[in-house]
Amino acid sequence: MKDSNAPSPLGSLLKGFLKRHPSFSASPLGDWRDLVGEQVARYSQPVSLKKKVLVVLAYDSIWKHHLELNKEVLLEKINERAPEPMVEKIVIHVGELPEGLPVLNPAHLQLEKLSATRFRQKRKKKSSLRQLTPEEKELIQSLPDPDLRVVGTRLLRRTDREGP
Repeated sequence: MKDSNAPSPLGSLLKGFLKRHPSFSASPLGDWRDLVGEQVARYSQPVSLKKKVLVVLAYDSIWKHHLELNKEVLLEKINERAPEPMVEKIVIHVGELPEGLPVLNPAHLQLEKLSATRFRQKRKKKSSLRQLTPEEKELIQSLPDPDLRVVGTRLLRRTDREGP
């Protein structure tokens, strides 16, 4: 009887792909620090991305001016990762930077709502334990390390007597 809650392997694969795809992530642009660099990221932050217009918040007018000068380079960096342009226009405002990371794609919550359930596999039956032969007991007793004797005993008890 098949468990109706268990996802198919294809479903798990598709969910994994969607999580990695930038269009389905909370920030489809990727890591802002990677795009603009550590120093610029400290003084600016993307706020929203709607209809291919990226709104960026800058700490003050100096940082706004810096970003305005580098708009074209930033557009190229953002769009080089995507098969089609994700951003066509960048609008920069001066304001107080929020503490947390921005959520540019509110639809990413729908992907997180999908619950991952484990696909159950049948358990393998443990092999039955057998008694050691006198030769095997003698071999185990000849081992100098007590931990090695314990492991050797366990292994020999789980193997078949019939050998090559």
